[in-house]
Amino acid sequence: MSVASVGQNAVPQQGGSGSVFDAALNSAWKNEWTRREEARDQATASGNEALAQHFQNELDVLKLMMPEGVPSGAMPTPVRASESPPAKSSVTDASPTPDTLPAASSPGSAERPKDAPAGNTLNFTNERDTPMTIVFTANANQAAIPSITLKPGESLAQAFPEGWSGNFRSTTGDGANATLGEVAFNGGADGKQTFYDVSYIEGNNARMTIEPSAGGPVSGTLKDIVSGAPDSIKARDEHGNVYGLKKTTNAEVINDSVVSYYRSAVGDGQGYVVPKDDASTLGSQSNHLNVRLA
Repeated sequence: MSVASVGQNAVPQQGGSGSVFDAALNSAWKNEWTRREEARDQATASGNEALAQHFQNELDVLKLMMPEGVPSGAMPTPVRASESPPAKSSVTDASPTPDTLPAASSPGSAERPKDAPAGNTLNFTNERDTPMTIVFTANANQAAIPSITLKPGESLAQAFPEGWSGNFRSTTGDGANATLGEVAFNGGADGKQTFYDVSYIEGNNARMTIEPSAGGPVSGTLKDIVSGAPDSIKARDEHGNVYGLKKTTNAEVINDSVVSYYRSAVGDGQGYVVPKDDASTLGSQSNHLNVRLA
């Protein structure tokens, strides 16, 4: 998503509010809201609290993403929070730097380093053989997070304030096309959900995955999706060197050829390819996520 949503998966540089494109897009958002709201209310009426909570979590994500906010008069109806206890943490604070899927065991999930900060954290690992700088873009009214630079093979845990949401990217390439990681901490009806995803809407300049440190669904891929791509969709720097793939969406236009390739290269639900890929927003009760970059 680029996050004023879970990172902001809105089409960049949309036209004025009166444009046909924006009107259609806003109508689609409202339809998605209404559909989930009705499903939540039906589940509540039938006594299925788990299903009602599922749709409430999706509404919480939509509320962050909708460009004009929720439909007038539509406010989420509280539903009972999950009884599941949050993951325990025994680590101490180390840095003062200011569709939801059920968690499942994920083979190979790395544990959070013992020296990682408590609270909300992203643990970044640079799997390249060159240094990598990560820059953060906070959503409106959120604290700014300084950029970090990782040496080859280095891991670094970055702390985030309560309720922080925004996105992050590598500076690899010319900056015009970039893989986005997006996260929103302390969300959901119970305030204990972390929403996250990898987005290819703004392009691809680094391999990236995001997953809960305790195990759970993985967003993104570490596969090489650039080498086998058609030359026409490869992103090049000012010297003509290929560093990634182009954006899927520019202004009001979706590039079908780029979208088609991403669809074949990135698994279903593994990341945002177009702004409507809501099933690619993943959720976890853990507020410690691992981010691998290659």
